[in-house]
Amino acid sequence: AAAAAVEEAATTAQVAPTVDFAFDAPTTQLNVFRLVRAMQLGKSVLLEGSPGAGKTSLVAALAAATGHRVVRINLSEQTDVVDLFGSDLPVEGQVGQFAWRDGPLLQALRQGMWVLLDELNLASQPVLEGLNACLDHRGEVYIPELNQVFRALDGRFRLFACQNPVHQGGGRKGLPKSFLNRFTQVYVSPLLESDMCCIVQRKYPQLPATLVSRMVQFNGLVQLHFAPAGAGGAAGAAVGDFNLRDVFRWADLVCRYQCPPLFDPSVGVTPLYLHRLRRPEDQATCRHLFALVFASFSLPAAAAA
Repeated sequence: AAAAAVEEAATTAQVAPTVDFAFDAPTTQLNVFRLVRAMQLGKSVLLEGSPGAGKTSLVAALAAATGHRVVRINLSEQTDVVDLFGSDLPVEGQVGQFAWRDGPLLQALRQGMWVLLDELNLASQPVLEGLNACLDHRGEVYIPELNQVFRALDGRFRLFACQNPVHQGGGRKGLPKSFLNRFTQVYVSPLLESDMCCIVQRKYPQLPATLVSRMVQFNGLVQLHFAPAGAGGAAGAAVGDFNLRDVFRWADLVCRYQCPPLFDPSVGVTPLYLHRLRRPEDQATCRHLFALVFASFSLPAAAAA
């Protein structure tokens, strides 16, 4: 029965006409099955995976495919509890008057929407403690300013969270085991090059399949050579990872400034790749990689120092 429910949910997602998401990519299908199975357990769901694996877009696409509204909240060390649940704010046009304003999380809880907390392991300890009340079996939160308890609407409110692995740095920290136990944890597998080709081809059908394949190949080579330390690349060589988001930006620039069938893939490579490499020798290596993949095209010459 569980397998049938998972298959039905995935099928619903695939045929939804308004969802701009490639559910048919093999790794994406696997991740969808994992997410839907986790949702059957009734607990909040925590998705963990590398940047660009599609954690956030996966939840947003599933919400759109099933007719749910989703509220995305990006967490950081500066996020406060009042940013989530609300506070007393000045009333416009009335001097000295204050009124309660629901925060996005409280508003979603009251209206039965889905909530997606992004970068959970960047949140401060007070925020994690404030979230505890929403994560247990009661699904409620007490607002002392209002002396009122708000309960989640049964079957409608769902809470999801996403995070990158702790070893990728950026201020991320390991979350307490007692807090993690309130979630069903789902590992989001990274996308393979074949998945990326499928996804990019669906989003940009005007691009030839051979061109998309080479763009994905080049992106993978750059990631392999220059990914931040801990991901297999040279330490400090590049600013951030190179993933599907970069291929999307690249394809968007190629399509925006050129007309089919004559597409020049060199468009966008300089700002998206070369300018993110710190050392001149790394930029030269990147140019060499481009020449290996796109033998008939060349990048603009480097500016003189």
